[in-house]
Amino acid sequence: MRKCILIIFICFGCSTMFSQTTLKKDNAFAYKNFPQEKIFIHFNSTFLVSGENLFYKIYCLNANTNKLSNLSKIAYVELINSDRNIVFKHKIILKSGLGKGDFLIKTSIPSGNYKLIAYTHWMRNEGESAFFQNDITIINPFRANKKLTVKTSKHQNNIKSENDSVKVNNDIKISNNPTKNEFIEIQTNKHIFLKREKVVLNIKGIKDKFSYGNYSVSVKKVDSINTPSKLSSSSITSKNRFNTLSKSSVFFMPELRGDILSGSVFIKETNTAVSNIKVSLSIPGENSIFKIATTNKSGLFYFNIDKEYKKPNAIIQIVDSKRDEYRLKLNNYELPNYDDFVFNDFKLTPKLKDLILKKSILNQIENAYYSIKNDSIIPINFTNPSYKYKEKEYFLSDYSRFKTLKETITEVVDAAYVVQKSDEYTFHIKFYNDTNKSDLLPLVLIDGVLIQNHNTVIDYNAKNIKSIGVVRDKYVYGGQTFNGIISIKTLKGDYNNSFREDAIKSFELDKPLVSKKYFKQEYNDDSKLNRIPDFRNQLLWHSNLKLSTAKNQITFYTSDNTGEYEICIEGFTNNGKPVTIKTYITVKSN
Repeated sequence: MRKCILIIFICFGCSTMFSQTTLKKDNAFAYKNFPQEKIFIHFNSTFLVSGENLFYKIYCLNANTNKLSNLSKIAYVELINSDRNIVFKHKIILKSGLGKGDFLIKTSIPSGNYKLIAYTHWMRNEGESAFFQNDITIINPFRANKKLTVKTSKHQNNIKSENDSVKVNNDIKISNNPTKNEFIEIQTNKHIFLKREKVVLNIKGIKDKFSYGNYSVSVKKVDSINTPSKLSSSSITSKNRFNTLSKSSVFFMPELRGDILSGSVFIKETNTAVSNIKVSLSIPGENSIFKIATTNKSGLFYFNIDKEYKKPNAIIQIVDSKRDEYRLKLNNYELPNYDDFVFNDFKLTPKLKDLILKKSILNQIENAYYSIKNDSIIPINFTNPSYKYKEKEYFLSDYSRFKTLKETITEVVDAAYVVQKSDEYTFHIKFYNDTNKSDLLPLVLIDGVLIQNHNTVIDYNAKNIKSIGVVRDKYVYGGQTFNGIISIKTLKGDYNNSFREDAIKSFELDKPLVSKKYFKQEYNDDSKLNRIPDFRNQLLWHSNLKLSTAKNQITFYTSDNTGEYEICIEGFTNNGKPVTIKTYITVKSN
């Protein structure tokens, strides 16, 4: 019960500022008594060449127990260069504390020293020193480079690495004996493989259910150079480091259900904030999102976006008969400050020339066949609107087509009608029960976009409409009562009128990264890939290894890229115990 009270206090007792709130002194106790978070990222390499992919998996953890956190539903992953500029920023949906993503190192990214950063909004209250960070070296052979040499610097996030640097090829001891730690034992079917040969990786939970948990597996070729050290899950300590607020005047709310969007409503004449005003959010599309919020005493509103969506376009508008007297303002997002981060200092030595040239050539060959070996997007599992079960839907392909929406409502939709007073048109619902009639208008949506002035769509081209749904009951949403619903879906699901009013704002959302099913190379007698070049140096990236049995098996195939490969498993048991385990295999020509 205590947690629920704290959630309500944090969400409604502070002043919202676009995923953040202004700090008040009496809020500090709520922060200290609420579970804190930390992030570990397992990623495939700290040394990347243009054309390679950075793969990563996010583990969002309770800072005290190391167990997966159910608090935040969004994590942020960034790659920043030594000038503190953001190369990419990914918004990742967290499901039970887990998320994943990837990024192609493009030829537009220059050689240099970078950092991989990860955090949640809730973590920002502790300051940037609480973020996950790891050094990464990127080499771009297509652009002029300075002379570089690898040099490792200390980490700034109070998490120690178990090794100063990755071992070079000559130091790797290849053995077919089982490799094990306290929780897991791993073994391959042999330790030397030929090109395009099947590898069987057996994973055994030594402590049965105490070994069960969430893990990720990377099988990547070992580069014959010293690379920046990579943090391991075993480096994460479970102690209460996050119990003091940063000196920032901004307080960040936990994203408990998804994205938090916020803004303010002002009276135009006086530029003063106004309370108790309804504001709607629409994200148009085939499976649109529609929400209504109310401004608080400071004129602030916010929305939780707790559903996935395809398109980034969004519309926020004031829902009020006097909306022309008000002005909308969306609040700005404050970026983290990375000024205190210390980067590696490295120079490119002549000894690396051959290695980089070979990697670059093999990457270009692999990328040339991407259309054959491409990843697939995991489709979004959309849910129907909550009112769907009451809706009567008219599919216009089943009827004679009329020119305008007005004519279509009149001639086809027998559950609704149009009223004209002077030059004003309004849509209305024919209720099952006449006692429901009132002066209230129905909720009219086109692809999820709220239409308050019906005149603006009365002559809308009906040839663009796929269907019209009607709910013939009073509908209360966000404290606002409507005389039913008229929900119009266009053929393309892309309705987005040109809004120029102060009471309406159109903008693009920072859309979460889509989930992918990564391509997995397989060979058999009938495989179409048998005659396709295969120079992968990343033989496997398995981001969702969930151990729930004592014995588990993963298979993958070697490529034509010979050398030593590291098999690395990272993750956490269900009880929050970190697990890091590695073994090595060799791929030879014969």
